[in-house]
Amino acid sequence: MPRILPQVLRNLFRKPATVKYPYVRVEPPDGYRGRPVIDVEKCIQCWLCIQACPVRAISVNKETKKPSIWLGRCVFCGECAEVCPTRAITMTKEFELTTYDIQQAKSE
Repeated sequence: MPRILPQVLRNLFRKPATVKYPYVRVEPPDGYRGRPVIDVEKCIQCWLCIQACPVRAISVNKETKKPSIWLGRCVFCGECAEVCPTRAITMTKEFELTTYDIQQAKSE
């Protein structure tokens, strides 16, 4: 027990290691893989992104032939962005994605 007392006293006056998150925002680091976004103007419809997605989160609208990402299924691995030859898919730093509406969970 006597060995723990100096450790407790040292930590008692240290600055906290965490931030008060919704009140203090922290910028994600470079290379952070947040919400994927598809630029449909750059898309050449090669569908390599669909083949590369390990969880089948990317689908194609049969009428418009435009891809969309189901964010509720996406694991944010970035495979789709890496395989895209025209860089139509990019990974943003956006990480606050909660919603009550399942239609908002689909990224067009």
